[in-house]
Amino acid sequence: MADRQTHKLPTEILETIIAHLVYDTQSLKACAATCFAWYNITAPHLHHTLTLHEPHTDPTRGGPNPLMALDKLGLLRLVKKVQFQRGISRSPWVVPDFFDPQSLCYFSALTNLQVLEIASLDFSKFASGTEMYFGRFTPTLRSVTLTHPSGPHQQLLDFLRLFQKLDDIKIVRYRPTTETRYATDAPRAPIQGSLRGRLTLSGFVEEGLLEDIIAAFGGARFVSMDLEDVLGVQFLLDACAETLQTLRVYPEGPHWSHDRATVSVLI
Repeated sequence: MADRQTHKLPTEILETIIAHLVYDTQSLKACAATCFAWYNITAPHLHHTLTLHEPHTDPTRGGPNPLMALDKLGLLRLVKKVQFQRGISRSPWVVPDFFDPQSLCYFSALTNLQVLEIASLDFSKFASGTEMYFGRFTPTLRSVTLTHPSGPHQQLLDFLRLFQKLDDIKIVRYRPTTETRYATDAPRAPIQGSLRGRLTLSGFVEEGLLEDIIAAFGGARFVSMDLEDVLGVQFLLDACAETLQTLRVYPEGPHWSHDRATVSVLI
């Protein structure tokens, strides 16, 4: 009887085959059900992204808690990207009440999280800051996307400072509110060695906050910037003059002056 091992495809070939199916969920599920070897290679692709929705007030439509389900199967360690999607009501739902002790325990199991995306995050709801809720992601997080965030400058700044390995930042339509002091509002030493990836800003006109973010990380080394209706473009160009490789600027917002637009186009 021939050795059964001779009928197995090499791991490298299996990985190549499955890599071509990363955007085909149904095919990935079929591969995972083939055998144990195929499951081990497919599972990280199937559970790469975790999307969290606004908890529904109707328990008959709420469905199972995805964090609980993944935790029971030991799959939270495979998650590399978490998305908090915008609620149907358009009002912020990612608030301190959402993070009960059980949810925080699940978050601690996300030991390989690299990308965090949050829609409509209102920092003013976190009177004591965001560290106890998102600080668990500090060791591994590399990318943050905030869509329609709001709240005081200092709280947004301190949120970004939680992630000392942060390389990519995307902020879309930030709505600042009146500054209020809170428990963690204190000077901190600059972070060194991050902000080396991509910066994407849209509708960002808080030039002073932008300068504070760069200062908080001890400078910036972005290699790519995508900027739409942004104040402080010249400051960013100067800060990343030695590292910038790709620049896209859309000077179409009402906050642009003729001089700023001309400088950006020339560069």
